[in-house]
Amino acid sequence: MLSPVRTPGGGALGGDGDRWPVIALACGAALIALLAGLVAAHVTVFALDESLYQQSALHYASNLPSSLFHDIDARATDRLYSLVLSVAYRLTGGPAAVRIDHVLSVLMFVSAVIPIYLMGERILGARRPAAAVALLSITTPWLTLTSALFTENLAYPLFWWLLLAICAAVWQPSRRRDLVALVMLGLLICTRTQFIAVFPGYILCALSVCVWRADGKEGLRRRAGRALTAFGRTFLFTALGLAVAVLLLLLARTSGRWHTDVQRLFGSYTDVIIRHGPTPNIPEGLLVEVIALALGVGLLPAITSVPWYLGRLARPALEREWVYLAASGLVMVVFLILTVYSQGGYLGKMTEERYFFYVIPAFWIGAFAAVRERRLSFAAVLVWTAALAVLIATIRFLPALSEESAFLAPVEAIVPRILGQAPLVILTAAAGVATCLVWARWPRGRLWLTIVLGATIQLTLAGYAFAAIDGEISGVQGRTSGSSAALGWVDSHAGGHNVTWLENLATIQPPAIDVSAAGAARDQVHVTLFWNSQLRNTVTVPAADPSPLEFPLTGLTRKGALSVEAATGELRPAAAAAGLQEIVGESASPFLQLAGATLAQSPDRFLALTRLVKPARATWMTVGLQPDGYLAADRPVALRAWAPGGVPAKEIELTVSMAFTAPAGTRGASRPSTALSVQIGGTRRDLALAGGAGPAVITISSCLAPGSESVSGTISSTRAVPVEGVPVAGVLQAATVSESPVTTGRCRGRS
Repeated sequence: MLSPVRTPGGGALGGDGDRWPVIALACGAALIALLAGLVAAHVTVFALDESLYQQSALHYASNLPSSLFHDIDARATDRLYSLVLSVAYRLTGGPAAVRIDHVLSVLMFVSAVIPIYLMGERILGARRPAAAVALLSITTPWLTLTSALFTENLAYPLFWWLLLAICAAVWQPSRRRDLVALVMLGLLICTRTQFIAVFPGYILCALSVCVWRADGKEGLRRRAGRALTAFGRTFLFTALGLAVAVLLLLLARTSGRWHTDVQRLFGSYTDVIIRHGPTPNIPEGLLVEVIALALGVGLLPAITSVPWYLGRLARPALEREWVYLAASGLVMVVFLILTVYSQGGYLGKMTEERYFFYVIPAFWIGAFAAVRERRLSFAAVLVWTAALAVLIATIRFLPALSEESAFLAPVEAIVPRILGQAPLVILTAAAGVATCLVWARWPRGRLWLTIVLGATIQLTLAGYAFAAIDGEISGVQGRTSGSSAALGWVDSHAGGHNVTWLENLATIQPPAIDVSAAGAARDQVHVTLFWNSQLRNTVTVPAADPSPLEFPLTGLTRKGALSVEAATGELRPAAAAAGLQEIVGESASPFLQLAGATLAQSPDRFLALTRLVKPARATWMTVGLQPDGYLAADRPVALRAWAPGGVPAKEIELTVSMAFTAPAGTRGASRPSTALSVQIGGTRRDLALAGGAGPAVITISSCLAPGSESVSGTISSTRAVPVEGVPVAGVLQAATVSESPVTTGRCRGRS
C-alpha cells in the first residue's frame, strides 16, 4: 500500500496551527452567501427546468418514499436536489417556499468551499492559499446559477467531495475508501445524471494505481494478472459495480430491449445515453468550453496553471500532491470528454457552460501552486497562449446576453459584449507574453499578475453577470422584476384547499408576464403553477375540445373527464363533480366556463380562481372549436350558454358577448378579410374580420322563460382564408355570459 508522504513545503504558508485562514474562509463564504442570497431571494423569473425541479419538490413533500420513485417530472436519476427543496414545501408553500429554496440553493453552492479548501490544502500543503482557492472558486460568473433552482447548486459541492473521496481511495487504497467514493458518486448521480461520466474516470484511476503497484520485474501477463487481482481485492465495490453494469448492458443488448430499458430508466435523457457515434463538432464543443472556463477565471490563472500541470504531472512521484493531481485530473478530463459527447458537441446558441464549470477550482489550485514553486516553462506558456488565442480567433461565441444566458453561459454571453473578438485575441496573446516577462524579471510580481489581476478580472465578470440577473444591464431583462406575492395569487386566496386546474385554455395564450426575446416557457400555465403550490389536480371536459395538457400540468393528479348536461349545465358524473371546490382557468375561455364566485384573478386578469357553486355547472361551452381557438371553415362550432345564477325563478335576459380576431395568416392590408355568422336562439349576426384589425365584439341577448336554463347557437364560416393549408374564418378569443331580470311577459314571442 502507498504510504503518505508530506508535501514539500507543507505548512509553509499559514502552518498547521494557523486558524486565521479557516476563519477568513468562513467569513468570506458567509459574505458571499449573503450577497448572492439577497439577489436570489428576489428572483421572480424562472426557466423551464426550474418548473420541473419545483414540481418534483412539491411531489416529494408528501407520501415519501413512494413519491420519490413515482415522479413523472423527474429526469432520470435527478431527484436528490428536489428532495432537499421539498423541505420548504413541507413547512410552507407557494412564494415563501420558492424564496426559501432560492436561498437554500445559495447555501448549497457556497458550501463547495469546504471540499475545495480540503483539496487545496492537500495539494498546496498550506491553509492560506487553500482558503483563497476556495473563495475564488465560488466568486465566479457561474455563481449566478444560485439565482435559479438548478441541480448544479448541489452538484458543485458534491463533485468536489467526490474528487476528495476518489483521491483518498487512490492514495491509500482500501475497501472502506472505495465504498465512500462510490456512495459519493451515487449521491452525485442522484443529483445530476450527467455524473455517470465520473465512473469511467474513477475506474481508470483505480486500475492505474493497481498497475503501478504491481512488481515491474515480472512478465507483462503476470503483472497484469496481479494488477487485476489487486483491483478486485482493494476496489471490491467498484469491481462489483463494474461487473454488474457490464452484465446488465450485455443482457439488455442481447434481449433486444436495450432502447426500451434505457427509455424507461432515463426518460427524456435517452438520446443523451444512446448516441449512434460521435458528432463531428465534439472537439469544437470541448474547446469552446475550455475557452469559456479560461476566460471565466480571469485568463491569467489559466495561462499559468495549464503549463504548470503539464510540467508537474510529467514528473511522477509517489507523494500525495502528485497522486491527488493525477487522479483528480484524470477524472476531470474523462468527465469533460464524456459530457461534451453526451451533449452532442457544440450546440451553438444552446451551449451551456453550467455542464462544465465544475473544474474551475483546478485553475486556481494550479495557479497558486505555480506561484508557490516559482517554476514555470515559458515555452509551454507561449505555446499554450498561442493555442488559446487561435481558438478564440476561430471559434465564435454565439449566445447573446439575456437573463438566462447570464447563468447558463455567462462568459460566452458577457465577454463579446464587453470586448470584441479581435481585441480579445490580442489581449490573450499579450497576457501570455506579460506572464513570461513578469515571471522572469519581477519575481514579486508573479502573485500580483497571476493571482490578484486574475481574481480582479474574474470578480468583474461575476459582478457583470449579477448585474444582468438584477436587471441593471441595458437591454437585458433581469430575473428580479415582478412581485412574488402577486404571482402567488392562488395560494393567497385558496383558503388552504387543494385547487384544480380546469383545462379551458387555447393553445395561443397571451403571456402572463413580460417575456424576453430569448425567454423560456413562462406562459400562463408555468407562472401560475410555479408560484402556487395548492394547484394539485386537473380536470377536463373533452367535449369542449380544449388544448391538451402540457408540461408541467402533466405532473398533476388527473381527476378524470367530465361531461356537461345540456339542459341544466350540471357536470357529470355528479360524484366526481362534487369533489371540485375551487378551480383555476381562463376567466373568459372560449371553450368552457363554470359558474361560481371569483375569488381572485392573475395580475393580468387572464386567469381566475373560482369557488364553484353546488352542484357544479357550466355557464358557457363550445363544441367544434380548434384547440388554438380557430374557427375552421368546414367545422361549424356549436355553443351553449347557461344562466349563471342557476334555474331562473322568473324571466331573465341572457347576454352573450364574444370577441373575435382575424387569423394570424391574414395580417396585412393586401390580405382578404374573413367573415363568419353567429346565431344564438332566433338572433343572427354576421361579422367581417379585417386582417390586422383589433378584436371585433358581438353581443347578443336572449330571453329565458321561467324554468328555462340555457340558450344554444352556432358559429359558422361564410368566408375563410387558408392558414397552414386549413381554411380559417377567425379566432374566438373570449366569451362572457351575464344575466339580468326582465319584466314578466316582456320575453313573450322572443327567443
